[in-house]
Amino acid sequence: MRMHTPPHPGEILKEDVLPDLGLTVGQFAAHLGVSRPHLSKVLNGRAGITAEMDLKISEALGQPPGLWIRMQAAYDLWQAEQQPRKPVVPLREAA
Repeated sequence: MRMHTPPHPGEILKEDVLPDLGLTVGQFAAHLGVSRPHLSKVLNGRAGITAEMDLKISEALGQPPGLWIRMQAAYDLWQAEQQPRKPVVPLREAA
C-alpha cells in the first residue's frame, strides 16, 4: 500500500496551472468548452478527470494525452485502498 495521499488532479490544476497561466475558472472552462460549474467540481475534487476531459486539458496545455487521467486513477486507487473491505481470494486458491 502506498504511504502518501496523491493529490486530486483538479487540485493541481487549481493551485498550480491556472495561476501560472493567469486564468480564471471561467476563462479556462470557456477555453476547454465545458461549463464553469463542471470545471469547478473537477478543480475542487468533487468530480474526476474523464478521458474526454484529459484530452481537452492536454490539448489546451500542449501535453501528450493521458497525464491527467493517470493522476486521477492514482488518486482513485489510493482512496479505494483506504476503505475497509473484505479481500478477494485469488482464483487459484479458491478452486
